Amino acid sequence: MNFNPDLLARMRMAGKSWRNGKAFAIPAQGSLHTDQLQNLTAVTELIQRTLNKHLPGLAKTATHTGSDYANQHDQKREQTLHDINPRPENKRDGQPQADARHAADVIDAQTPEAKKTDKSDTGRFISGSYANAHGKRTYKLYIPSGYTGQALPLIVMLHGCTQGPDDFATGTGMNLIAEQEQCIVVYPCQDQSANSSKCWNWFKAMDQKRDQGEPALIAGLTRKIMADYHADERRVFIAGMSAGGAMAAIMADAYPELYAAVGIHSGLPFGAANDLPSALAAMRGAASQSKKSSTDAAVPIIVFHGDQDHTVNSKNADSIMEAYLGSNQSKNLTARKENGSGKLGRLYTRTRYADNTASHQTDNVPAPAEQWVIHGAGHAWSGGNSQGSFTDAAGPDASREMLRFFLSQVSTNQM
Repeated sequence: MNFNPDLLARMRMAGKSWRNGKAFAIPAQGSLHTDQLQNLTAVTELIQRTLNKHLPGLAKTATHTGSDYANQHDQKREQTLHDINPRPENKRDGQPQADARHAADVIDAQTPEAKKTDKSDTGRFISGSYANAHGKRTYKLYIPSGYTGQALPLIVMLHGCTQGPDDFATGTGMNLIAEQEQCIVVYPCQDQSANSSKCWNWFKAMDQKRDQGEPALIAGLTRKIMADYHADERRVFIAGMSAGGAMAAIMADAYPELYAAVGIHSGLPFGAANDLPSALAAMRGAASQSKKSSTDAAVPIIVFHGDQDHTVNSKNADSIMEAYLGSNQSKNLTARKENGSGKLGRLYTRTRYADNTASHQTDNVPAPAEQWVIHGAGHAWSGGNSQGSFTDAAGPDASREMLRFFLSQVSTNQM
């Protein structure tokens, strides 16, 4: 966003005050309802009114009216979607942000830097870059210590807004689990030139289709790693958090022949939005259903979402599952629910969708779909490492459960 320099400085100061516990809240009557979100000008003017009410000195420094600002900057605003709440230092990981939750939409997102990548593994964590006709992205790649050229599973991990590969690897702990299970993990990095908050552009129509935009880049990188490291093409999986989860849903829809399963944490369904206003509406749970799949194939799916997520409403997890259950692959599936608690006591409800024969109603037979509702959790990776950003150590281990689910989708007689 191009703000008046003084305005930007004041907004950052306000953001700092918020992170120190001096938060202001957007009043309920100022919430972004669906009818307002149909007009980008209304969104801008609402932000302006909110700033004027709560931070009057800040709002008066603006040099444009809301309408002028929207008309001149709507394209650049599409690159500034902050879909992850900053984590105040006085809050526990994954704790709901209370009245501060809406402030993230108007204050520059700030992500705590990961202290360092998890060193409990013994493999290699190397850097690389990939380019094709659709652009260029850097990435980090984890190669387990036992790799000697054999065909190993490959996991593609897509970070959320304001995150990066090192932070995401630390927070999810996926490298440690990949070392134990002997998997290769690649972490594509969104470039700030493509989105100023480093969000994957899941809400842009050009980045939702096969062989276009970011999907083409991610698929190209996936194929490169498969070729370079002789990955097992039957065991290639993709997962993501928040904006990365939304992009993972797009990738599973666009490339069902490439990915054997998908994991979506705190994300949104394929086709939930096609611009910034509809993205904001979808994040608040306004989208009732996802876009119809572009293919008849449905990739096996595991979904995690905190029921106190005030950044991406948990209704989106339900929409993701509804889309899968409406596919041809789900005709004979029935649900089985179970309740449990994470290692530090956070409760969850897990629903497995399996074939309706009796023999399929146990954990010993893979289910093609699972939904985990993490009770009391906010916008955070369940069971994650607190040294990474946006993690909730109290919840069940989403990384371990995802990998368990992924590997179960390929039966031993196929290997």
